[in-house]
Amino acid sequence: MKKVTIIGLGWLGMPLAEQLIQQGWIVKGSKREVTENSQTKLIQYPLLLTANFPITSEVEQLLNSDALVINIPPSKINEIDYIDGIKRLVSQAILQNVQHLIFVSSTSVFPQQSGLFDENTIPDAEEKSAQTLLAVENWLLSQQIDVDIVRPAGLVGKKRHPVYYLSGKTDLKNALQPVNLVHLDDCIRAIICLLNSPKGKRVYHLVAPIHPAREEYYRFVAKQCKLADLHFLADKQPLIRVIQGLKICRDFGFSYQYDNPMQMLPD
Repeated sequence: MKKVTIIGLGWLGMPLAEQLIQQGWIVKGSKREVTENSQTKLIQYPLLLTANFPITSEVEQLLNSDALVINIPPSKINEIDYIDGIKRLVSQAILQNVQHLIFVSSTSVFPQQSGLFDENTIPDAEEKSAQTLLAVENWLLSQQIDVDIVRPAGLVGKKRHPVYYLSGKTDLKNALQPVNLVHLDDCIRAIICLLNSPKGKRVYHLVAPIHPAREEYYRFVAKQCKLADLHFLADKQPLIRVIQGLKICRDFGFSYQYDNPMQMLPD
């Protein structure tokens, strides 16, 4: 039985752990504060990621795995602790002979400008958090271990949906901008696909291949969910920013269960 450690048992990490357990993996995971969980086969450890967190026996037990998934957004931690903490964690994992690492990054490493962005596009992060992610990506790809960088687009699923923040607003911009979204279930399936096939250094975007316009999409979802309608301003200079995520489909025969955001309604 293969063993995997998930750093960050949150919105994505916990259901990922549950799916892996169902598929026969031995799963360990960390979060800042360990809580009771009905999934008794999930071994949990508390871990606060800082630049100099102690390598305790618990940390060594946590990292006693074949693979490591790091799924912690930089917004939760200051920049120095985030970068140095991940470096310390991964260095210890390599010492303990972890063979494969998956880092959950974001398509925010690309600028908010028109264009088609695939895995061959050189990132140009604008926001501080995206620059932090990019710094970690580059460091990880330089390590002597199999590394996969996954960059999900906007995440949807389990009652998480941007429409809740937009509903009822009357001054929304970028009406014609294509939406770049991916469903939680597809993220989990993609990560498990990569865990089952480690090989060298790889980067994959995770984003539904169909990109409806923002106004069309969010007004549709608001209506379906019986929320207040949205009103967009006239779009004189449309931002046509499209993130492409078909490389994983070509490499593995992967298919998005939610290939059209129109299918992505809040649970």
